[in-house]
Amino acid sequence: MARKTYGGTAGAPAGHEAVFDRILDAAGSLESKRCLEIGCGGGRLLQRILESGASSAAALDHSEEMLRLSGERNATALRESRLDLKQGDASRLPWPDGSFDLVLSANTFFFIADPAPVLTEIRRVLVPDGRVVIGTVPGPLPRASLRNWWVYVWGSRMHVYDEETMRTMLEHAGFRDISITRIDDGEPLQLILASS
Repeated sequence: MARKTYGGTAGAPAGHEAVFDRILDAAGSLESKRCLEIGCGGGRLLQRILESGASSAAALDHSEEMLRLSGERNATALRESRLDLKQGDASRLPWPDGSFDLVLSANTFFFIADPAPVLTEIRRVLVPDGRVVIGTVPGPLPRASLRNWWVYVWGSRMHVYDEETMRTMLEHAGFRDISITRIDDGEPLQLILASS
């Protein structure tokens, strides 16, 4: 299933590319940046990060198959040691303090049952004045309908937060300059930016 959904030429399910566009626009220039992606899926956002001038990238995913697909999609960067892929838990990131200038996460945060330690870890691996950009589903979830069919499929497993709750969690993790925008251009998106 993972290969079918994430392994084709698109590299991600329909609709994800639009989220990647928003995240990369919010992140600004990636030139010479060290970037980390939390929940890399099939590696399409990683590919775009590396093509946008990042000096290096790293990614964490819980799925061995997703990491394999990410590695296949970004094989040149792996060979050049510009990409570091790790399997693991986002609440225990396997990199030292201050390893990254930018942390990005697309369509992953809503799967994290306990976000507090994850946000603390993201803050830890960022340099001072580093940035995090997260694209997730805002809370509360919309009513399940034909338009919002995905709520039927994933709604019971999703952890979503309104803007006030999200801001409070980020502040408790030590982030500042927090911006949270709710976008609904087909599917709802909560776009979060913050500085370490």
